[in-house]
Parts: sequence; C-alpha cells; structure tokens
Amino acid sequence: MKKLVLFYIFFLISFMSSLFAQEEFSVGSPYTIYGLGEQQYYVSNRTEGMGILGIALSGNYVNSINPAINYRLPYTIISFGFEYDLLNSSNGNKNSNVSNADVSGFNLGIPIDKDLGWVINLGFNQMNQINYKIVNNTFTNGLPVKSTYAGNGGLTRINVGMCFAGLKNVSAGLEYNYSFGNIKKLALLDFNDAQYTNSYRRVENNIHGSFLKAGLAINLGRMFTELKSEELTIALLYQTKYNLKSEAEVINQTIIGLDTTSLTASDIKYPQAFGVGIMNKFGDRIIVSGDFFWQQWSEYMIGNQSSPNLKNSMRFAIGVELTPPSKPEFETFWINKFYRFGAFYEKTNLYINGETISCFGINAGIGIPLNQYNTIDIGVSFATRGKTSNNLIRDNMFKITAGFNFGELWFIRTSEEEK
Repeated sequence: MKKLVLFYIFFLISFMSSLFAQEEFSVGSPYTIYGLGEQQYYVSNRTEGMGILGIALSGNYVNSINPAINYRLPYTIISFGFEYDLLNSSNGNKNSNVSNADVSGFNLGIPIDKDLGWVINLGFNQMNQINYKIVNNTFTNGLPVKSTYAGNGGLTRINVGMCFAGLKNVSAGLEYNYSFGNIKKLALLDFNDAQYTNSYRRVENNIHGSFLKAGLAINLGRMFTELKSEELTIALLYQTKYNLKSEAEVINQTIIGLDTTSLTASDIKYPQAFGVGIMNKFGDRIIVSGDFFWQQWSEYMIGNQSSPNLKNSMRFAIGVELTPPSKPEFETFWINKFYRFGAFYEKTNLYINGETISCFGINAGIGIPLNQYNTIDIGVSFATRGKTSNNLIRDNMFKITAGFNFGELWFIRTSEEEK
C-alpha cells in the first residue's frame, strides 16, 4: 500500500509538470534577466495562505525552510502544492499579460521519536526562476532588425534534514541541500533578408552545488512561565554560501551554419542568508507569526565578476491563522476550517537605474480538513513590484495555490493487505 500511494503521488506530480509545460521561451517579467532570476519563497501550503516563510511557525505541516521547526510534527506527513500565476507587466505605455502553472514543491516529514522531537524531513523545492522574452524592432547600421532576448530555467533544490529537541524547550536542526538547474539564454538579431546572416547566440548552463541550513527554535513561553504564553517561540535560520559549478554549451550562428561549443564556465557564488521568526498563540484559536529574511546578494559573483544590478535583499512578513474551535457549539461547513491572512514587504535584490526594486503583497487562504490527518489548502495572493517611472517596469502578480497534506493514515496497512 505504501509503495502504491507513493507511486501515484509521484506520477501525479510528473503528470502535472508535463501538463503545465509551455513554449521554450515565453513572455515573463524582464526583472528575471538579472542574476539567477526571481527568488522563490514557497515553504508550504499553510505559509502561502499566511504570506510568511514560517521560520518560527510549528504545527502539523512540513516546514521546508527551517528544519528546527519540524520538532512538533505529530505524524508522518507528505505535502505537495501547485500554483497558477497571472502576471501583468507595464512600462506605462505598453502592457503584457502572461499566465503560468507549475508544481510549487514536494515535502515529506517523518517523526522518529515524538518525545525527543526527532524528525527527518525531505523535500524537492524551487529556489530561483528565470522567465523573460524581450522583442524589439530597431535599426542596425541603417538596416531594420528584429532583436529577441530571452531566457528561462532556474534553480531547484533537493533537501534532507533532521531536527532534535532533546534539550528542554529548545530544538536544533540541520539540513543538507543539493541544488541544480538548467539556464537557457538566447540573443537573436533577425534581419529578414537573405543577403545578411542573422546573429544567433544561445547559451545553456547546467549548474549544481550544495549548501547547508542550520536552525534553532526556542520556546520562550514554556521556558519562562511568567510570560503566560506556552506557544511563544522565536527561531533563527542560517543558510551557508556556496559555489555552483557550471558547464555551458554555446551555439553560435556562422556563415556555414550553427556551431556548438562545450566548455566549463566560471563558478557562480551563491550568497549566504539569515532569518529570524516569532510565533505566538492567543487564546485557543488565533496564531500569529512573523519573520524577517535577509540574503547577501551583493556577494553574488560569476567567476570574479560581481553584478552592479544586485544588492542585498530583505523580506518582512506577518500572518494570522484562525484555527477551528475544539468544541464547536454548532456544526456548519465554515466552522471547522482554517482561515489564514497575511502581508509582506520585500526589498528585492534588484538595483536598476539607480533604484532598489520593492515588492508588496497580501495573502489569504483556507485549510479544509478531510479528517484528523489530511487537509486541502487553498490560497490566493496579490503583489505589486516596481513602478513605471524612471524607465522601470511595474509587475502586478496574482497567484492561486492549492495543495494537499497526507497524514500517516494513508500508510497504515489494512487487515486484508496484511494477509
């Protein structure tokens, strides 16, 4: 039964990934042209509805950003999510609209010893994403030419971690991450004239590297009883910097045709990151959590070359979750649901035309319990990034997320299977 369920889950993820596949170079945000593209902040379906990363948010879900927070995982959980994005980009004169659907991530949490808070977590999650296509009709040496600059790809990580809460009211976690990806970039000048050879250059980079994450969670409410708040928790997160190895294949247009060259490209230095979070529960039903995440993108380098368009990024977020009452006075469809709300502000890693690009968003979500162990989570968010003045772009982003949490009941063998 276990193998059969896992097979269907992986089959579903693979099927959805192929279903969501689009043309090789589709229109997206021009902001993703810089560095390794847009940072991806998916942690779980729960945190998507709250707009936070969940650095300090514990409970019955798999936290894929801070391994120390999984110490309260009550049972084995498999979770995965999907997202549908709508993007409107504008420079003040021209608008473009694009939609995209993708798998957000897949995570597994396995409690080894609940009393000691010993939990193993595994996951497959996005880190960065590139998706842009810029087409212009210009003139070169008096000749009309159609220029196309496009790119796609990104960085994904496979992670395996463990947390341990053997010390009273303190949990520590460590996680190994292997990141990998393929980035394609195209530069094309089309003269639309047989007398002239078009300029075509395509570079494909396969990149890979590994890094560590370390986390710490301290339950201040139980440590200091005078605070009269058993759930008050603070947490810290540190992510190491590391090198991404790069192997490139370059395709150039020549008079006699396309010429392909394989080479070992310069290493990419991926920057370190630090986060801090806080969580508290008010009464029996209201959970409030906030976090701050900082990453040192000023240290991003390709070989020994830094990027003037990348600066350190910061993200602030706060979210609220309203949990179902333990003993509802009356039963309705809406009474036993989880309701989530949140907002975030991000000073992105982009520095363009002398300005830092900022992003602000709001989130909302609902969790629908199927039983004690399984839930369906749905979330929506709206965010705006950049502005149209100073030759910049304003992105309006609307996202719908949906995900599932499968608990251990899915993996208990029935009496007929045991025969």
